[in-house]
Amino acid sequence: WCKMHKTSKALFVVYLLSSILVMGYCVLSKYGILTTISTVEGLKNYILSTKDKGIYIYMLIQALQVIILPVPAAIICIVGSLIYGPFLGGLYCSIGILIGSFISFFIGKTFGYKIVAWIAGKENTDKYSVIIRKRGGFFLALAFLLPMFPDDILCLIAGITNMKFRTFAWVTVITRPIGVICMSYFGGGHIIPFSGWVLYVLSFLLVFIVAIVILIYKYQDKMQEYILSRILYKRKSSKKN
Repeated sequence: WCKMHKTSKALFVVYLLSSILVMGYCVLSKYGILTTISTVEGLKNYILSTKDKGIYIYMLIQALQVIILPVPAAIICIVGSLIYGPFLGGLYCSIGILIGSFISFFIGKTFGYKIVAWIAGKENTDKYSVIIRKRGGFFLALAFLLPMFPDDILCLIAGITNMKFRTFAWVTVITRPIGVICMSYFGGGHIIPFSGWVLYVLSFLLVFIVAIVILIYKYQDKMQEYILSRILYKRKSSKKN
């Protein structure tokens, strides 16, 4: 009876969550909002049309993008930079991303593995939950900083691991806004124009940075052991002296 009760409860949660997602998607599609916000120009015009409420709607759209909206985060970030400037646009975008990230974490923490596997896919859930349990905040910070990892999905998956919200919050607050600020300034062309030889320099720097980060991640354990051994060695030397 207990197992049947848990199963029926899980099925009800799946049904409720899927209904909300489908209804939200249908409403957005019916009124053309989803199509409108799928492009930089469309989203920009939509935010501007909301006038004084634009800032709050902009942050809400960014938060929903993390949780449900199938809209690239780069589009929302660039639009914020174009409307509010790189600093305020990056700030508002970061607030929206943090809110969405925290909600996703609590969805995973509240509803558990079955819901997360249904949303993120069983393969992704199993793969990244193991890595997060093993590497903890280090992997999460690395994933948030690099563009090849599914940032939004990782927020959900982190919720089903043994990671505490305090750890998740610190990692998220420190790392996720970095990419947003960079995108706000560089993505909008406020600092470096995307033309000519600049494109080749940026491509080289990106490859170099990614290679360094991958090497650090690969040899993380050895680096930690070396640093700890050096610290212990210095302590022993100071005691002898």
